[in-house]
Amino acid sequence: MADQANHPTDPDAFSIREFCGRHGISPSFYHKLQNQGLGPRTMRVGSRVLITREAARAWRRRRTETSPAA
Repeated sequence: MADQANHPTDPDAFSIREFCGRHGISPSFYHKLQNQGLGPRTMRVGSRVLITREAARAWRRRRTETSPAA
């Protein structure tokens, strides 16, 4: 997943739907994470909410650091 999410031809920002699909989470779980302050940073462009490639990478790093070791 991480290799796919960092491919150089990726768009610079993802919609919530694209972000969820790429990270294997549902939109409802995304919103739950956001409400808990655990979601990725977002930006608004007009009425759209986007997640930059860098914000997605930072979110994955934070989630990995706070996840229990397997």
